[in-house]
Amino acid sequence: MTVLLVHGAGSTVEHNFRRTGWIDRLEASGRDVLGYHLPGHGPGIAPDPTDGEAVVEDVERHLGDRDPVDAIAFSAGAQLLAAVAAREPARFRRLALLGVGNGVLRPDTRAIAALTAALRRGDDSGVTRVFRRAARSAGNDVDDVRRYLEIPKPAVSADELAKVSAPVLVVLGEHDFNAPADDLVAAFGRASLRVLPGVDHFGLTSDVRCREEVLAFVEG
Repeated sequence: MTVLLVHGAGSTVEHNFRRTGWIDRLEASGRDVLGYHLPGHGPGIAPDPTDGEAVVEDVERHLGDRDPVDAIAFSAGAQLLAAVAAREPARFRRLALLGVGNGVLRPDTRAIAALTAALRRGDDSGVTRVFRRAARSAGNDVDDVRRYLEIPKPAVSADELAKVSAPVLVVLGEHDFNAPADDLVAAFGRASLRVLPGVDHFGLTSDVRCREEVLAFVEG
């Protein structure tokens, strides 16, 4: 069975999931791994999309005519995956959403605008510094990543998520700035929440507890 992996903003599938051992574990268990790179990220960068709906449609094309897949996604990738599942719930058997919270339902547009403005002017402090360094470490151009962050993202409603019948696992670090996730979990029909003590947003995919719990979940 296929497992779709979608990375976070500024990262790549390789950076979030290969270097941290996820892909090796999945392939060793016989799973077919299908990675999806956000526009402006990774190898073979696609043209900048005009809006988030176009990106949702691109993920649907990427899945092709496969049987329902398991999917694991982090941060901006998890926000995107929730939007895809809201529109095409039958495509998924299990969903693991990492590093997202109630902002999936109510995006904090001011926070995104502040981040992209800081990236545009070359600010190198606080969260912006961490984000900029992570993007460069993953081999991404910061301006390409910023342009992806600036496009309008599709709205995701609780009513749409309620139509997702697949089991959903939401994982957050104790110190994740995207917490809380209570409304997001409640919106799904079959969702549970795991909060990992001592973990921040950027350390989530490299945390062994996160990897082990999510992989056990998708093997269920």
